Formats: sequence, C-alpha cells, structure tokens
Amino acid sequence: MPQTTGNPSATQGAPFTRLSRQMQILGPSQAGFAYGALWTPILKPVGGYMRYLDLTVVASGSTRTGGVLGGSDWPWSDIQNLFLRDPFGQPVIQSDGYSLFLINVYGGQCGALTFGNNPATMPSYSATVATGNVVYSLDVPFEMDSSGYCSLASMNASSQPQLQVQLNTEAGAYAGTGATTPTTGVAPTFALTADEAFWGAPVDHPEVAPPDVGSSGQWSVARAQSTITASAFQRIVLPRVGTWVHTLILVLRDSTNTRVEAWPTTDLTLWVDGVPVLFETLNEHTDNMFRQFGVARPTGVIVYTFRNSVAWAVSQWDTYDCLLPTTPATLLEVAGTWGNAGTGPYTIQCVTGELFPVGGIPYTHLAQ
Repeated sequence: MPQTTGNPSATQGAPFTRLSRQMQILGPSQAGFAYGALWTPILKPVGGYMRYLDLTVVASGSTRTGGVLGGSDWPWSDIQNLFLRDPFGQPVIQSDGYSLFLINVYGGQCGALTFGNNPATMPSYSATVATGNVVYSLDVPFEMDSSGYCSLASMNASSQPQLQVQLNTEAGAYAGTGATTPTTGVAPTFALTADEAFWGAPVDHPEVAPPDVGSSGQWSVARAQSTITASAFQRIVLPRVGTWVHTLILVLRDSTNTRVEAWPTTDLTLWVDGVPVLFETLNEHTDNMFRQFGVARPTGVIVYTFRNSVAWAVSQWDTYDCLLPTTPATLLEVAGTWGNAGTGPYTIQCVTGELFPVGGIPYTHLAQ
C-alpha cells in the first residue's frame, strides 16, 4: 500500500488532507443471492478514515419476460432496506434502495450538476426492466466535504462499521401502479460488492485526523404521521428534528405506495416553528431544484437543501453556514393545498440528512 510519508518539519500544522491520501480497497463481495436475501458482510479495516462505500448491485442470468416499470421505483427498489452502523452500533445510514438513490442525487456528497450525482447516468449503469437484469452502483456516503469531515475511523479489525443489505422480493421490487412483475422464466441472481474508499492515516503523523473527528453525517427515512387528503389544505409535520439538518428529501406516495404528483402547485410552503420561511409555487421549486442539482425532478419528489452556502450548485463545496438548526422541540412542517392524483390518502416519506458535529457548531472545523 502506498505510504503517506513526508518531511516532518515541513508538515507542521498542515491540514489532514495534505498529509493523507485518498485510497480505496476492494471490499466484501458475494454472489448467488436470490430476491429476498439478506447480506451482512464483514467490512475490512482500511487503516484510515472511511469516506464512502461503493455499493455495486448486479442482477444477471434472468430469462424472465413481461416486466413493466409503471410507477415503481425499480431498479433501486431491488434493495428493500440498507443499514450502516458505526463501530459503536449507532445508525449512520438507514435507507431503502430508492431513498439511497435520492441521497446520491440530492445529498451533496456524490458529485454535482449531473457529474457523478445521478447513478442512472453512470457509464456502468444498465437495466432491462422486462427481465430484471441490472448493473448499478450507489454510494453509501459518510464524509461531508473534501476535508474528510465526518469520515468514519476504520483502523481496528475487531471494531468495524456494520453493513446490512436486505434485498426486496421480486413483487416488492416491481410494486407500483401500472407495474407488472415478470412471472415466466428464471429469476435473476444477485452479486453484491461494497468497495471501501478512505483517507489513509498519515504515517509520519498518525496523531493527525480529519477535522472535528467523530462528527457524523447521518441519513434516515421516516414517514410523516399524518395522512393527506386530496384537494385540501393541510400542514404536515415532518418527523426528524433535534440537530443540524442539511437536506430534506420529501417523497409523496399514495395508498398503494406509488409516487404521485399531488404537491401543492400555488402555495407550497415550508414552516419552521410556526413561521413560513419558504412560500413558493411548485414550478418555482422545480426550477430551483434543477439549478441546484442539474437533474429533472422525479415524480412525487421535492427537496429542501441547506447546503448552498457557497453556490447555487449543491456539492461538497459548502461551509455549512446555511444549515437548519433544530432542537427536539422544533416544529418542521410542509403545507399547502394538495392536489389530486393516484389513490388517496397520501403520505410523505421523509429522507433526512442530519449533521452531528462533535464541536457543537458545524462550521468550526473549517478553521482546523
């Protein structure tokens, strides 16, 4: 493995990234999984600080016919659940496959403006809906920016982050209004790989670590408790508060769990503690999302990002000055006069990106 050596006298006070190197090892890989299987690989120690996992899903060998996409989240819905816990058992990533796809697109941790932030446009991506054969990669991101902030320490073989991937059933993967599950022929088998990208621990300065080491950027998925009635004005309480929120990805689903386009068109509003902080039309919000991410808005999805302190384009170039501070008593709501589509009532699936800084304030690490 390349060594990150240097002249000690010349590196006094140098930032971590100057003393380290960006590296990657081949992580666990296993083939032969059927739909509905559970994968609990043992991640390898990397001798540094883990930046992200490159999760590759390959479904091959299918002779199925007749699959139809319809309103399903396929192929990302091949993953029913994914959990990543740190060495102490604290959840860092809790997501389903489609939510992980949205995290890659809108989280600001995986490229910007269609350059790396859309897994469906990667050169390696392929998907044949009729058979279920697919090849795609999704990042499981940890670091928040190029300084290594929030990367996970991974140097002890007996105390490693824990990954768990639950594959969906075939019917669950294709579920959605208008979708058809293929039934004739042989179903595909899955091969899963989780390669590990990391910052190498500086050999000459092993005491040097990423800024505010121990800070954590976490993602979770939860549903809003209140259901939504079509063609009515409602304020819906969003479920996750208590720390710094950097991204809110909101997915509107009907009673069949299909994404539907029934967001308020003229009075879409984000409320914080009873104050309407963003009052927009849906068209304005859609245009802003395109400015920020360079990707067409998926059906039923809107995003509020607070990672735009440096530029319109959301990426790792961020100073965290615009993050939304919340406490357990904070009231976050999205409101408006809801539309009418699909089969009501509707629910909001909230994919929340949160930052837990060790130093208490997220931008203090920039001075380190």
